[in-house]
Amino acid sequence: MENVIENTMRSKTKPLGFIGKYDPQLFWSTLVLVAGITLWGIYGEESFSKAMSSAQSWISVKFGWSFMLSVSLFILFLGYMAFSKYGDIPLGQDGELPEFSYSSWIAMLFSCGIGIGFIFWGVAEPLYHYMSPPYLAAKATPGAAPVALQVSLLHWGIHGWACYAVAGLAIAYTTYRLKLPLSIANSLYGVLGDKAQGFWGKLVDFLAAFATIAGIATSLGMGLMSIRFGIKHVFHVELGTTGLVVVTLILVCGYTISAVSGLNRGIKILSNINMVLAFLVLMFFLLAGPTVFLLNLMVDSVGEYFQNFIFMSFWTDPMAQVSEGKWLGWWTVFYWCWWIAWGPFVGGFVARISRGRTIREFIFGVVFVPLVITIIWFNVVGGTALNAEITGTLEMYKAISADAGSGIFTLLTQYPLGSLVSVVVFFNLIIFLITSADSAAFFVGMIISGGELEPSTPIKLIFGGLIGSITAVLLITGGLKALQTASIVAALPFMFVMIFMMISVYVLLKKENKKQTNQ
Repeated sequence: MENVIENTMRSKTKPLGFIGKYDPQLFWSTLVLVAGITLWGIYGEESFSKAMSSAQSWISVKFGWSFMLSVSLFILFLGYMAFSKYGDIPLGQDGELPEFSYSSWIAMLFSCGIGIGFIFWGVAEPLYHYMSPPYLAAKATPGAAPVALQVSLLHWGIHGWACYAVAGLAIAYTTYRLKLPLSIANSLYGVLGDKAQGFWGKLVDFLAAFATIAGIATSLGMGLMSIRFGIKHVFHVELGTTGLVVVTLILVCGYTISAVSGLNRGIKILSNINMVLAFLVLMFFLLAGPTVFLLNLMVDSVGEYFQNFIFMSFWTDPMAQVSEGKWLGWWTVFYWCWWIAWGPFVGGFVARISRGRTIREFIFGVVFVPLVITIIWFNVVGGTALNAEITGTLEMYKAISADAGSGIFTLLTQYPLGSLVSVVVFFNLIIFLITSADSAAFFVGMIISGGELEPSTPIKLIFGGLIGSITAVLLITGGLKALQTASIVAALPFMFVMIFMMISVYVLLKKENKKQTNQ
């Protein structure tokens, strides 16, 4: 049956000159939608922004409870899979070894899944929550600091990576265990069967391609804001619109070359370099900063995070939602939407690099290793920012309020070696952007080419260029925020898709176990 599905999938891809194999329906529909959304953002920025903002507000108010419940359900499902009899099943054929070393695997999934978020929000988010904390904590008080770290760990910890792990597990199992082409549609094979290649399967792949392109374009835009500040801070050069476009083009060339080079020569090497640079920056803050304060804060925030884990996971703030309270919708629900919208892309890429891992190894590697890194990074870097704000050493909150991209560069000004480390951070930021974008171009290429594990170079060039073009155009017109919201809106249907992914994996594993028992 698996070969029938594979042949059916391959038959729907067609060669197109130098482009190679591609799915014409997905290819053209994705291009048309992305072009249409971009043109709306350019020529109708106000109406586009208003429409997307209204859609996001409606989703967060009406469906916030379902996002909170669903993401918690993902965690329970993964816990069951990791500790059940299914945990020993490999994501590949029996006896197949992992394609990548453990360190390279972690580096690639982390660089793809986080991107610039750690550098950008590692400083900014704890400060925002310190000045405007939830859970009835008083702002800018000693009690607000642990809450700020606790909430930051909630948003960047287990819950988010669980979204990636559910999608990645479903895709990896059907791709490497059942030998089906890599696609979001095929991850639903346990539920849809042969219909996975019908209308609904096409729609799911189409939405995944759009959400990936829109999401990575907004991340590039956010990263470019930090790069612009970094260039001003490190090289004392003020970038205007033209300068930003030039930097965008350079980044496009960088991540396109990386994507075209393939996993082993491009993405893997850059991801490994990235992790080394991030580690050096982390150790600098830990050793040069208020070390004892940071270690105390880390122990305290970790304790509070796990102590309040269940409460935070299910906190919907119902009284505030009656009056359309904003905090939950613009923070936790927004993050859950963001992680779910990115789930197919990051999950698909993580699946691509996870061949040969067992289900248990996959879950621990994708969920708990990033959690440990998140705990250390946010407590050290975010804790240093909080310490500078609390002691009055630097006006950090004022700095990020004026320019959110300035956070880590402003924080480094208090150290004698800050200028040197700023250069390291600058290149770390650039590589993070490249590894996120080349992973996105690689994933979209796989989907558009009908599940090819190594999509053609022209396909990767086309979508790499498309992502960069959208970023540059909307940076100029100011439509990136609305595009980000548009990608978030895709989280509502993907929430249901991911629920069906869980059901699909369970059904397929149960069938495999029954088959092995009968033998």
